[in-house]
Amino acid sequence: MSSETHIRILDAALACTSREKGLTMAGVAAQAGLSRQAVYLHFPNRGQLLAALAAYAARPVEQQFAAITAAPSARVALAAMISELAASHPVLARLGDPGDGRLALCAAIVDRFRAEGALAPHLSPDTARDLLWSLTSPALWQDLVTGRGWPVERYRNHVGFLAVGALTR
Repeated sequence: MSSETHIRILDAALACTSREKGLTMAGVAAQAGLSRQAVYLHFPNRGQLLAALAAYAARPVEQQFAAITAAPSARVALAAMISELAASHPVLARLGDPGDGRLALCAAIVDRFRAEGALAPHLSPDTARDLLWSLTSPALWQDLVTGRGWPVERYRNHVGFLAVGALTR
């Protein structure tokens, strides 16, 4: 089975998650320009497609940790995390976000702010982590982008500004 076709199916499924009718195997096949049989060859059922889509929508946490470590500052790392989440939240909001990986990423960013001496003195690292975790939740993305019609860029800018203001001196 072609990995290009596999990615094509996942891209199509990602596009289908934003539609009113939701994600169906027939809809994914149509979006990908494939037969339903081709989709079923890669994903025998909708559950397996959803599981693969959840993993595909959010880059592995290890890659995000590497990006946080490589960022020149905690602010740059935070902006990168929010951009990444803004891209994956459409899927996470529909599929459910266990939040464990995001919580660890939030803790890593808070640790960066603390190491740089920029963490607000009235916040413990645990409180700062929990605040950032809440500010980056798929539910907030859904409320603002889907519910209130915000463009994703507006979400990125304002949530990033809010997070920096809430966490730093």
